[in-house]
Amino acid sequence: MSPLSAIGAMMAAKTFILKYWPALLVLFLTIPFGRFFCAWICPLGTTLDITDRLFARIRKNSQKNIYDNRKLKYYLLAFILISLFFGLQWSGWFDPLSIATSAYTASIHPYIVHIINGFFGYFSAIPYIGSFFTVIQKFLQEILFAYHAPFFRAHGILLSVFILIISLGMVFRRYWCRNICPMGAIFALISEWSFFKRTVSSTCTSCGLCVENCSMGAIQSDGKGTKEGECILCMTCKKICPENSITFNIKQPVEQRQTIDLSKRAFVFTSLIGAAIAPLLKLNFVKASNKGEATIIRPPGAMDEDVFLKLCIRCGECMKVCKTNGLHPTLLEGGIEALWTPKLIPRLGYCDYGCVLCTRVCPSGALKRLPLEEKREIALGKAKIDHNRCIPWVGYARLPELEKKWQDFNCGVCEEVCPVPTKAIHFNTYVDAQQRELRRPFVREEVCVGCGFCEKVCPVLGASAIVVEGIQPQTRIKRQTESSAYNFFPEDIGEWKRISNPVTYEGKENLYEYINGGAEPYLSYSFIRVSTVEYQKTTDKKAFVDVWEFSSSDDAFGVFSKDSAGSDINLGNGSALLKNYLYIWNDTYFIRIEPREGNVLTDDVILVGKTILSLMPYKKLRLPSVMSYLPQQHLIKESIKFFHKKIILYSIYISENFIEENVFHLSEKTDAVVAEYKFDNDTEAFKLIIIKYPDIDTATLAIEDVTKLWRTWCEKELTHENVYTFQDKLQYYTLCLKEKNILCMAVLSKNKENAEMLLKLVSEKL
Repeated sequence: MSPLSAIGAMMAAKTFILKYWPALLVLFLTIPFGRFFCAWICPLGTTLDITDRLFARIRKNSQKNIYDNRKLKYYLLAFILISLFFGLQWSGWFDPLSIATSAYTASIHPYIVHIINGFFGYFSAIPYIGSFFTVIQKFLQEILFAYHAPFFRAHGILLSVFILIISLGMVFRRYWCRNICPMGAIFALISEWSFFKRTVSSTCTSCGLCVENCSMGAIQSDGKGTKEGECILCMTCKKICPENSITFNIKQPVEQRQTIDLSKRAFVFTSLIGAAIAPLLKLNFVKASNKGEATIIRPPGAMDEDVFLKLCIRCGECMKVCKTNGLHPTLLEGGIEALWTPKLIPRLGYCDYGCVLCTRVCPSGALKRLPLEEKREIALGKAKIDHNRCIPWVGYARLPELEKKWQDFNCGVCEEVCPVPTKAIHFNTYVDAQQRELRRPFVREEVCVGCGFCEKVCPVLGASAIVVEGIQPQTRIKRQTESSAYNFFPEDIGEWKRISNPVTYEGKENLYEYINGGAEPYLSYSFIRVSTVEYQKTTDKKAFVDVWEFSSSDDAFGVFSKDSAGSDINLGNGSALLKNYLYIWNDTYFIRIEPREGNVLTDDVILVGKTILSLMPYKKLRLPSVMSYLPQQHLIKESIKFFHKKIILYSIYISENFIEENVFHLSEKTDAVVAEYKFDNDTEAFKLIIIKYPDIDTATLAIEDVTKLWRTWCEKELTHENVYTFQDKLQYYTLCLKEKNILCMAVLSKNKENAEMLLKLVSEKL
């Protein structure tokens, strides 16, 4: 209903917001009826009318030496509009509706509820009359006040501002409305066309009653003149006039209209201040220290942070309706620009998995209206476990001591309350020699919605051992199906029996625990998790199974190409069998089956592999796009390696010399493949490297650095067109070619002509 907030939100969004139709209706009605809103609807104005009466005696005896100039509200309005133009949302801080709503709901209402509950709780215990007080308390709770009204963080600051606005009534009535309220300035500008203007007839005796009783001080001392835009149509002057000299008409005598002379210089000065201060207030040192990432947890449906800050009018409606009291106002953790915007504090209250109330009440569109099913797929943040505080992890750190004197350090509260159907919290279970279990929780980040329920209930005193960090923009979680890596291990596979529960290692930190010292190559791909289990056929035959999951099919193939060896047996998207070791690539999964004990036959591992594959979704074979540039003639297919980062390339023999720097400029954004070729007249195979960069500039830097390095090693260099040819002291040739964003190299070739032919074939594909 607030025109000021409507103008602020629409200017920030640069679009029309239909939700603000009541505010536009108020503006439209101001044309015929003038500033009626201020007198008859505004809750802050009504509050000031009530409190000003209490201050009447103080006001009569006060020294009126405080600033009293109606121009200030116009200059403040200009300042707010200029700030909005530069992307700084100030309107909510000065909006009387936002101030009143926040003050009453966040500050005053909780005190009233606690006083009522305390008062009636005491008298309800008195024999005979207690039931009477119980009925009254129930009536008040159901009709007027809530059963329980929790306090909001920093509500004292808002309450202090509210009290300050009220206390100005000890000097002038409606001081806020007269001099400060920018929404009043909007109404004053529009009320010029009002059909109801105060006019005074010649019967006026200038008794001064109207001057004394005008709450806005809009009447001149002679009782006849009216300050333009200041009359709020309260009709008090008409009611108390003993001569009935006052009426409200369309036309007002010119001599009775007192215009306000607004200084152009002051407007220009105010606009310059708004333009200058906006960039300063947008500085966010907290965000800068986090490498540009804001960690505040916003309510569900929040727009991207920059857009959210422009649209949020700080009305507090979302905080008011939050069922768990999890939404509280920010102070300076998001910078001055984010002051008093809503944030979720999980330790105080979590985001209810089945609630979308905050998205329903937001008037400005800062929170997108979300259906419940869509809201459940939105991640507000991601939970992180502090291993130094988490009870099971602390117990695991004391393992040598525990094995001597066992204590139960298991705690699964966070997993129990997780509302995600597939659970975002799972356990890595350690089993000692006496079969005693220690279940260590870990977070499956791809399905965590950041609701904070786990942080809320964590039994660790003080700061929680599991903390949710906000992510912006809010993302959709990965849809979960029953074919999760954890469920690919049936209890029976033919004669094979599963003899251990599946153990899952998820994320970087947990992978180090699984293969400490060898995790980096796998982390150079988009690793999600690895699940492991052990099968047994007879007492002397055991096999170990790994199922690795990655974010993309390309990366699963990359790990398959890195680890596999042997011949293809046509399983999944790709497979390799070496003796009785089986490696399978299937979409985003990589499966490894290894015999551990006894004479495990090839047919045994193939049976296990086929069974696990039958539980997985199958997708059509799709190789990484960079592999399409590989010539098929003379290719040794088993030699192909696909990767992104230098840790894989530098584990492959491509030079007699050690390459220390990342001269190839490899990163997670590059796709690279290495393969071996052997022509009929070659005595030994040589390698072809193809790297696809995200842009031409990076490819140019790479060719420059690579050729610069090879020049320091070679004894002979020959450049023909765009191909660089180097020959080292061992008579090995290296050929380099760059076209667009592709770098192609043939290395360790004894035959220059064969290497040139291979590069020519690649060039034709490009």
